[in-house]
Amino acid sequence: MICRADLHVHTDASMDGLSSLARQAAAARAAGLDAMAVTDHNRCAVLPDRLEGVLLIPGCEVSTQAGHILGLFLVGPLDLETLRAGGLPTGEAAVEEIHRRGGLAVLAHPYASPSAAPEKLSLALDGVEAANARAAFKVRAANERAAGLAERWGLAATGGSDGHSRYEVGNAYTELTCGELTLPALKEALKRGDCRPVLKRNTPCFRKGLSQLGKARRQKSPRALVRGLAYLAYCCGKDLLRLPQACFRERSE
Repeated sequence: MICRADLHVHTDASMDGLSSLARQAAAARAAGLDAMAVTDHNRCAVLPDRLEGVLLIPGCEVSTQAGHILGLFLVGPLDLETLRAGGLPTGEAAVEEIHRRGGLAVLAHPYASPSAAPEKLSLALDGVEAANARAAFKVRAANERAAGLAERWGLAATGGSDGHSRYEVGNAYTELTCGELTLPALKEALKRGDCRPVLKRNTPCFRKGLSQLGKARRQKSPRALVRGLAYLAYCCGKDLLRLPQACFRERSE
């Protein structure tokens, strides 16, 4: 059977998350997904097995010196206090901790930054995120380059929306071939590489602006709020500039 799972979702437990776990699960169900990985920034949460009929995958997005790394199918919370005690941890340390907790380590949106050079990394990864609905914000070919990296490294290619609100869940997801809809079966499918990343649509830039504004509001700083509003305006401008390009592509096709 083919199971559809969004393997990169944030809730309002993240500083820049805008929707609750319940709303994200409801959005996943509405998008026709079978499962959803909860990957809040540097935070692990105890999750129910299912919510709104959607299988929940315990996870975490860890910020490291090597970029962001997703820990998926965790069987226990990461020891983030120890991992981050000396500041930003190395990629090696994060991957080791993810594996220690029974999880799979996936390099998230490796080419989302113009200065990124993930091909220089040497990590014991289990996969590469090759379809991220926010990755093209700065680098239009970010997902294509990530897919090429996964192929060169011989790793599973995954997909996730990186959704910070209920309006983004399901914009990208992973199709996994497995015998049943359970955490062990999905995990084994990913380990075998029996999966396919799917980019349904790129998330509009203004959604990222809204999540950053939400983060600024939580900081309760006038300066942060001004920066958040300015960033939102910048994101809206990027969307407006891309509209003529999108219309031209549609006419050409």
